[in-house]
Amino acid sequence: MKRTLIKWLHWLSFALLIYFFAVEPDDDMADAGAALSTHAGAGLLLAIVTGIWLFIWLRKGLMGRAGPKLPGWGKKLHTLNHKLLQIGVPVVVASGAFAGLAAPYLIKGFGVIPINFAGGNKSLHDFATEIHEITFDALIILIVLHAAFHIWRHVKLKDNALRIMFPKILHRWL
Repeated sequence: MKRTLIKWLHWLSFALLIYFFAVEPDDDMADAGAALSTHAGAGLLLAIVTGIWLFIWLRKGLMGRAGPKLPGWGKKLHTLNHKLLQIGVPVVVASGAFAGLAAPYLIKGFGVIPINFAGGNKSLHDFATEIHEITFDALIILIVLHAAFHIWRHVKLKDNALRIMFPKILHRWL
């Protein structure tokens, strides 16, 4: 049950982060309001997933342990990368929440859920948005390093590192 929950949280987080990477409200000038509304709604979903995952991490620690085939530097990198991700995702979510709360206009997640009260300050919002974008870019770099490390483990060390997080239906291709 625990491993299944972690897999769902892992892949749901990944899908939401891919969405955020692919669609930025500033880039979609055709309907910036709808893009921002969807972005805010997806941010709320990520906040819920992050909250669950953070609770599990604070209560039980890291779920993934460094494999026995990893060299000493690999074990240290494994632990460091996972801890940075456990901290990095909540930081990105919090910076996005702050940017939303600082907005001088009303934001509704998915066009329904009010995010703020439209009483923010434009310069504070711009600053918070810039911080959010920087933390998000840093998180993307961490995720790419995380994926590359686990692919390296799976291919080079042949320790089946990818089978741990992929659904069983996909194992025959790993």
